[in-house]
Amino acid sequence: MFINGSYKVVVAGVDVTSRFQPHLLSLEVTKSAGEATDSLSINLSDQEGQLFLPQDRAPITVVLNGEQVFEGFVSEVNCSISKGGGRTMSITGSSADQGSKIKEPALRHKDDASLSAVAQEWGSKAGLSVQVAGSISSVTLPYWIMQHESFISWGQRTAREVGATFKVIGSRAFFTARNEGLSISGKKLTSISAAVGTNLIDGEITPIISRPKFKKSAAKFFDKNEGAHVEVEAETGVEGVEVKLSGHFRQASEGKANSKAQSEGKESDREQGSGSVTILGNPAAEPEAECNVSGWRSGIDGTYRINSVTHSVEKGGGFTTSLDLKQPKGSAGKDAR
Repeated sequence: MFINGSYKVVVAGVDVTSRFQPHLLSLEVTKSAGEATDSLSINLSDQEGQLFLPQDRAPITVVLNGEQVFEGFVSEVNCSISKGGGRTMSITGSSADQGSKIKEPALRHKDDASLSAVAQEWGSKAGLSVQVAGSISSVTLPYWIMQHESFISWGQRTAREVGATFKVIGSRAFFTARNEGLSISGKKLTSISAAVGTNLIDGEITPIISRPKFKKSAAKFFDKNEGAHVEVEAETGVEGVEVKLSGHFRQASEGKANSKAQSEGKESDREQGSGSVTILGNPAAEPEAECNVSGWRSGIDGTYRINSVTHSVEKGGGFTTSLDLKQPKGSAGKDAR
């Protein structure tokens, strides 16, 4: 059960689709809410060595069924020859330019500023425009530091601390609140369907995982005015447990403690279930969107958060989309019979 997928590949401004078509073995685009970059892998038969060798850091875009699913740069080209004489070329791409200033370490600090202001200022020094979306756009702290880190490393660390997804695509970077159903640019995402007998090919779901469940998340800071350690709490949204998750390390300020508690709470909610499904190819599928599973069975059917997406086109044109799922909601995990 597959559908054909039309694709288009443009390298350094040149449409190479017709050149790749007779040689394509597989094409795969992977996007994850937990990774700062999207990735691309194209495997081609190169029996006569006739394929053009892409240049390092050449811009590359991929369109699937009329929708752009990847924008980035060539990061690696690998050619191989087997014992039987078969030859292949593999092209790897990253949504971030790995030869740019985003990887350059720096030492910077900023007092009494919002995440938006700091990210935009420091991002511009790395050649990036930065956008902050969702509830995290209001995060303001008394002290920010980039301690001999690259912008991309600082972005990943900061995203974990404030409960965000951080992504770099070309000359743009994005911080987007997790678990809020927003695209990296802050727009409401379209939910995806995984329906048995319609578009679901296969899957495996664990709708109940008790270990990471906490009712509340807490973090401490030292209140200079009170002269004492103070604990702040955040609700996780997880039902049916009474356990509180308390951080081991003291945070530098009340704002830091609040952000840490909120971030840990989001992760507890997200990790209370997991699974994976493969559906007929759908280029609209994005990390952080909801996936509605139906027609499986009571306790499995329900709504899940998409954590990562892999779009795959195989030789012959078969197009599938694999979804890594988290955060079961609604009827998921509850047998209503």
